[in-house]
Amino acid sequence: MRELNAEKVRDMTVDEIETRIRELHEEIFNLRFRNAMRQLQNPVLIRERRRDIARMRTILVEHRKGIRPLAGHPGHEASGAVKAAPAKAAPAKAASAKAAAPALVKASKESKAKAKTKTKTKAAKESTK
Repeated sequence: MRELNAEKVRDMTVDEIETRIRELHEEIFNLRFRNAMRQLQNPVLIRERRRDIARMRTILVEHRKGIRPLAGHPGHEASGAVKAAPAKAAPAKAASAKAAAPALVKASKESKAKAKTKTKTKAAKESTK
């Protein structure tokens, strides 16, 4: 009974998908309202619409991450075959982050030590009052 399956959604453009998601949100609102008024014959429609939205969002994320392109976009093959996602190289920042980690730990220990000394001086001042 599903209206939208993944193949139909992948044939749409990004703008069409986003527009359809907005329409489905409005439809869910109206279905919930009708359900609250006990005028909805089939309350399962709410669940189906939520799943349609989730399906569309998943397809958009796949497209944006380059996992599986939409129709009409570069990389889309007419045969329906899906290209493998390119392997991602390790970011260069990872090595520098590992090198900076000991410095961060040292800085954090120093700030904790300063905080302790401040609390000790506050306690000493209060005890002399």
